[in-house]
Amino acid sequence: MSQGKHMCIIVQTGPYLSENFDTAYALAMAARSAGHEASLFFYVDGVGNLNQKISSPGERNIAHMVEKLVEAGVRVAGCGACARFRGITKDMMVAGAHLGSLVDLAEMLGEADAVVSLGF
Repeated sequence: MSQGKHMCIIVQTGPYLSENFDTAYALAMAARSAGHEASLFFYVDGVGNLNQKISSPGERNIAHMVEKLVEAGVRVAGCGACARFRGITKDMMVAGAHLGSLVDLAEMLGEADAVVSLGF
């Protein structure tokens, strides 16, 4: 990616189920470190990664990692319908992340020079 590029990452798997979130985190942070834009969209079971109320069993605290992404300037959004079907409400969201819709994903994809989709 050259200077000023934008990477969009889609995470479709839930927390602690795989290492997809870790991959997304590393890619987004590397993009930001290189001066590029990055956005993450959490879809289907991926919205569970945005739940600040999940207690980490160890050192891999996904909610804290999402906060670091937001602090680094990464746009973080999740599918509101997916969250609703999974019982995740706005008050459960990691600070700085928001529940939106597929319109948010379409905007992110429209701005992106590179897209990475992480699922099964």
